[in-house]
Amino acid sequence: MAQHDENKEQKQRGWVNYFRVLAGGYLLYLAYRLMRGIWDGTAEMTALNAVGGAAFAVAGALILWREWKAYQYARAHKDDPDTWTLDDAPAEKPAAQDRTEAPEKGRDGE
Repeated sequence: MAQHDENKEQKQRGWVNYFRVLAGGYLLYLAYRLMRGIWDGTAEMTALNAVGGAAFAVAGALILWREWKAYQYARAHKDDPDTWTLDDAPAEKPAAQDRTEAPEKGRDGE
């Protein structure tokens, strides 16, 4: 059962990365739209557009930068498990380790 859960988490992890790239791109698009209102002179609240555009641009850029670094790391370590460290690996659940290493006991713990 634990093995099935770990596989499910790994499959979801890839889709989460795609979602983050889309979210970062959308934030950059929103920043552009807000700033375009300032450049065109159509923005009613110029200060709010400037602050919002800057915030969206920074957040989108950070999300995309983080995903780019994660992609580069995954690509570099894909075929070389010797370069992985414990810090890089996802944290394992201690309860799952105890169940696999301990001998089977009855339901009442005896």
